[in-house]
Amino acid sequence: MKSLPLVLGLFLTCSALSFTSCTPGSGGGSGGGGSSTGGSINDTAKYLAGMSGNTRSEFALSRNSAEWKAHQGRMDGLWGTHSGRRSHIKGFRSNLTGLTGPSVLFYPFGGPDYLHASALFPGARNYVLVGLEGTDSMPDLASLSASELNRGLGGIANSLKTVTGASYFITKDMRVDLSSTSLRGTLPLLLAQIARDGKSVSSVSAVGIDSGGHLTSRSAGAACPGWHVRAGGKNIYYFKEDLSNGGLGDRRLLKFVSSKGSPVTFVKSASYLLHQGSFSSVRDYIVNNSRGIVQDPSGVPYHYLKDSGMKINLYGNYQGPLSTFVSHHQSDLVTAYQNGTHPVKPMTFGLGYLLNPERACVIVARR
Repeated sequence: MKSLPLVLGLFLTCSALSFTSCTPGSGGGSGGGGSSTGGSINDTAKYLAGMSGNTRSEFALSRNSAEWKAHQGRMDGLWGTHSGRRSHIKGFRSNLTGLTGPSVLFYPFGGPDYLHASALFPGARNYVLVGLEGTDSMPDLASLSASELNRGLGGIANSLKTVTGASYFITKDMRVDLSSTSLRGTLPLLLAQIARDGKSVSSVSAVGIDSGGHLTSRSAGAACPGWHVRAGGKNIYYFKEDLSNGGLGDRRLLKFVSSKGSPVTFVKSASYLLHQGSFSSVRDYIVNNSRGIVQDPSGVPYHYLKDSGMKINLYGNYQGPLSTFVSHHQSDLVTAYQNGTHPVKPMTFGLGYLLNPERACVIVARR
């Protein structure tokens, strides 16, 4: 299981009220409304991911350089560590019949974690990832010096350590890893994960959402700054958004999600924010609009799912949260595991905060 400081760092970061609001005029990031397309952006994604491709002699660190080869080794190591975990995740998909290929996968509070979204829901046509991490534009890599590129590549690898190992990003640590480099924000992390997933990136656009819930260019002044990456026939969206009741404003983000169809919602490592009254709007949206929900105990409280009439299956052996989150203990969920209220199956891996399979918990709810 992960260390207590790791969990506490995430809790403090996600609980802070320094959010970017999804309301008109909130701005967000330095990205303009432009887009990048074609083979060069795909090879750039592979370069960031530490994967082979064109030499890229126009970069201060070509793929032949010792520094880039060291980055390749770091990334290979991270994905090697993750491969065993990913095999368990793929095996778990057999329990998600009818949910792994939704028209839209809604993943609130997960930040730029495309890795687990794609592993559990490989058939999704649209991925909508939401977090607090920034949407800074990525510079032309050919304009960076060797030292700038080396620091940037190191920041990417460091930021991906926790998501490949402990299954989530830590916003505070990510800011430290990337803020001192030229490769800030979520885009480099998204591109690296997408490339490592075997997807070919065809275009990247800086986007926002207008008041009607329609996607628009970020330069048009829309709120909800984000990225739209087209890769492997998928639409992958990341939005920087405050999901509290006050931050949702005119609910344009939720309108956008609904415009893509009835979502399957995935929640993990969410600092139990959906247990708080100040996040009731997004919680109600998830319960009332999702055709399926896959979550750990930090998502929607169990009693809301039970009261909704959804069909529930339980996985693992929930005994309670980590001590950091003891105030969010769900005694009714413990009882449900013990008395057979719903079907229960064991797990071979942990997800979210409960990484020990003997104490893991995944709740699957279907309409």
